[in-house]
Amino acid sequence: MNEFKLFGRLNAIDSCLIAIILLSALGFGMARAGHAGVDKVIKGVEQVAIDVYITGLKTEDQDLFKVGDTASITIRNQPVKPPMAIAAVKHWAKQVSFMASDGKKAVAFADPAQPLAHDFLVTVVDQAEVTDDGYVIRGNKIKIGNQVELESFKYRAQGVVVDIHKYSK
Repeated sequence: MNEFKLFGRLNAIDSCLIAIILLSALGFGMARAGHAGVDKVIKGVEQVAIDVYITGLKTEDQDLFKVGDTASITIRNQPVKPPMAIAAVKHWAKQVSFMASDGKKAVAFADPAQPLAHDFLVTVVDQAEVTDDGYVIRGNKIKIGNQVELESFKYRAQGVVVDIHKYSK
């Protein structure tokens, strides 16, 4: 007759279940030992300013980004909600360099080939957790060099983080 065997032949579902339990126990043990990324110590929360440089945005509206407005930000294809406040904006026409007539220095002029292209430096402000590894905004680590996307009703522009610092009015 059929006898119940404790460690008899295992089917695929039982094997997967045992593997999941073992991997979960291993992950838990590594986190407790300090070898996982989930154990970052939060030292505090600060108001930070993130400077985003957007180059070559083609637009006729030079007041596209307005101080006081909000803009949604996307970091590593992860939207950060709710939107962040825009604290400062600088813009200028896209520049190109030419050698001066004396041949010793370069001179910058507005790019005649792209009259609608502008460069923007947009500063957005938000609360961030401070860790030994840097700033974390709503679960997203943010550092200089991160590719980000700013989005609002009228625009969606890609830029790069060029500075992140404690915000002071």
